[in-house]
Amino acid sequence: MGVRMVFLAADIGGTYTRLLLAEPCATGWRTLREQRFAGHDYPSLAAILAQFLSPGERPEVACIAVAGPLEDQRIQMTNLPWLLDAAQLSEQFGIAKVRLLNDFAAQAYALNALPASDLCTLQVGVPQAAGVRALIGAGTGLGMALLLPCAGQWQVLASQGGLADFAPQGAEQLALCQALQSAYGRASQELLLSGHGLERIYSFLAGRGVLLNAASLSAHAISQAGEQQEPLACAALRLFALTFAASAGNLALFSLAHGGVYLSGGIAPKMLRFLQEPAVIAAFANKPPMGELLQSIPVHVVLNEQLGLFGAANLAAQLCRGSTLGDVH
Repeated sequence: MGVRMVFLAADIGGTYTRLLLAEPCATGWRTLREQRFAGHDYPSLAAILAQFLSPGERPEVACIAVAGPLEDQRIQMTNLPWLLDAAQLSEQFGIAKVRLLNDFAAQAYALNALPASDLCTLQVGVPQAAGVRALIGAGTGLGMALLLPCAGQWQVLASQGGLADFAPQGAEQLALCQALQSAYGRASQELLLSGHGLERIYSFLAGRGVLLNAASLSAHAISQAGEQQEPLACAALRLFALTFAASAGNLALFSLAHGGVYLSGGIAPKMLRFLQEPAVIAAFANKPPMGELLQSIPVHVVLNEQLGLFGAANLAAQLCRGSTLGDVH
């Protein structure tokens, strides 16, 4: 009888750390245990792992998704006072292979394994099975990553593209861009396409072209007001959706994402009604002379809000098998 192999997957956010212990199986993996921890209650990830793992429990592989750029498999987190070091974690917990990865890179590792029920298709397009997949996700910040075929295998490229400049379309967005530049010195995409970004858009509309911090509601309150058809909240959500789609279209051009563009994060599933509006789909492709090309690219909203943990688990299961993400077909 073969030795039972288990792996650990983790997704570390500014608020919660989610852990999953599982074993590879023919369909991907089988969950053994899953738990969520409030990160600020612990001095380190090691303290959480010591509580989560049973005495003597040593996963073969650990894949840990974390926000921010990595350097030599180490990262100093910004939202938590934690320094993560893959080699140190490997030694401390006896895990043979520890892999730290950017949180959006982890999300990209999930794309080829997502069931259809986890997707809402905004544009069917003409998908290419071996085409590049592009991921753009709005939540606490704005993240991007690419999944692409390389030497017969699927590989992920991490990105900090969310901090690229905002490209306004039309007079209203131009005024919004100018307001952001006045307030912050520059107008990045993340200043708009995030939870706080939705608040800034609402404040801009409430102030009729001026950012009024005192007039702003929280992103959650704006979403709730939108559900109640409150006009200003609906206008803010609609403008958010338009800029999100236009940014996704830019990413599709950069990457030629014939495998599809995926909108992820906690915000997109909560504003499907606005993302499904014809004007929003049109904003994705409104980039002459490339409109026809962009209309051929599938666009999906990812409904699974645990995409980072799902992707880390998918990669860990593949590493247990001694491969990456499987062959390109």
